[in-house]
Amino acid sequence: MEENPNVQQFMSAEINEISAALSAFQGSIKQPSLNKEVEVQTKTGRTYTFKYADLSACISAAAQPLKDNGLSVVQIINGQKLITILTHKSGQWFRSETDIRIAPNANYQELGSAITYLKRYSYCAILGIVADIDDDANIACGNQAKITETSKAKKTSALAYTGEQLAQALNELKQVTTSQEYGDCWSKWANECPALCKKGTEFYNACIEKSQELNDLQQ
Repeated sequence: MEENPNVQQFMSAEINEISAALSAFQGSIKQPSLNKEVEVQTKTGRTYTFKYADLSACISAAAQPLKDNGLSVVQIINGQKLITILTHKSGQWFRSETDIRIAPNANYQELGSAITYLKRYSYCAILGIVADIDDDANIACGNQAKITETSKAKKTSALAYTGEQLAQALNELKQVTTSQEYGDCWSKWANECPALCKKGTEFYNACIEKSQELNDLQQ
């Protein structure tokens, strides 16, 4: 059977290894959270809202599973086309092309919105990621859109801290010997990483113990 030359433009001659790696990737990835909420006012005056995962959230969710399976994604713009390439460490690859269509008199903001929109959809399409329940190309379509972080995303951001930050904070607290040093330590971490000072965290509990220890020394 004669091969279709058009098909060969979008995948390597062999795809057995990249297909297996992509299957493993799709089985391990946790779908990105819908971290943005958009309030849209259409050109007809109608208003509606929807949620989606932005490009950054999609890339962040995929980064480690891609690495674990020897995969990587490259996106480049060539003329009026966005080219997305999924490569495997074996050298095998998949490739997609998307036309960048925008009005001739569009400004840079509209162009940037359209490209980001296409990059996100092409990125998710080639990996099989689910990133939204609707589309967000509203600026590119001439609609007015107000984009905010969802409450879940805000809460997650506010509660996040690293193990390195916790270890550093606990070590500094351990060196505290006076009430003044205690106050300085608490103030520093309350400003730099409020999540560490939330009630119930290991650092918060250690601070309670240190405070009691200092009070006992003063008596």
